[in-house]
Amino acid sequence: MLADVLISNVYSHFIAKNAALFKDKIVLDVGCRSGLLSILAVESGAVKVFAVGNMQSAKHVTQLLADGEKAEIFEPLTGSLSQIRLPSGLRKVDIIVSEWMGNALFADSLFCDVIYARDKWLIKGGWIIPNIAQLYIVGIGSQLSCPKPLTSTPVDAYVEPESVLTQKFLLKNFNLNTANEILEYFQVDFKLRALRKDKLCACLLYFEIGCTDAKGSLQKLFSIAPEAPRTHLQPTLLFLQQVDDVADQELVAGRFFLALTEFSPRGVEFGLDIVRRPKTDVVLK
Repeated sequence: MLADVLISNVYSHFIAKNAALFKDKIVLDVGCRSGLLSILAVESGAVKVFAVGNMQSAKHVTQLLADGEKAEIFEPLTGSLSQIRLPSGLRKVDIIVSEWMGNALFADSLFCDVIYARDKWLIKGGWIIPNIAQLYIVGIGSQLSCPKPLTSTPVDAYVEPESVLTQKFLLKNFNLNTANEILEYFQVDFKLRALRKDKLCACLLYFEIGCTDAKGSLQKLFSIAPEAPRTHLQPTLLFLQQVDDVADQELVAGRFFLALTEFSPRGVEFGLDIVRRPKTDVVLK
């Protein structure tokens, strides 16, 4: 993520603006994917920052802080979340930070890890950064430049804004502070309003990320929508087995499901059913 200037700058700006949240606090970086959030937490006044997950990134953070007066603030913890214990008899942390999102939000994500860490270590009223995600679906028309794969496997790819055929539909809103349980499966019926006459070739999954700031207000951090600046995270195309003609302003109904499973190569399966067609399209990831 360090090479992703847009997202790196977004996190840097948000944490610097909300540095008061971190002063003298204990922070846990779940995943430590790039190490950036650990570094920002240290610089913002955290008294202790623990990192679990990517020990290679944690090693880089340790090296970057080695010659400074804050070197002892950062401490990597080896082992899985279920195995580790907080040092020095600590039982709770004040803040969890995590680059938990994957493509289409849940492919190769750390969502379940963050929820597990929250339930195990986060104090009541503690913060998760970032904590808000919104998953959207939108129909894609014939101007799509990405070639259809030979199999039904979804494709992670950005699309040009002009290929968008329908209005967007919010599939689900996630708040990691209040989610009651680890997500394993959800199903949503959706409706997409066509913006022009065209052929419906695919549907695109994308997300927007936000975070509650020190004042309790929701701040939008970034989006991977077709019209948004591109990041290292990508939306996901779900190609239809059968291309459909749609009229201008026609309402297309469908059903989407998502399941988190360790048996899938990237930890997630998607399903898509366009109801107005006689056949069902199911795509797995």
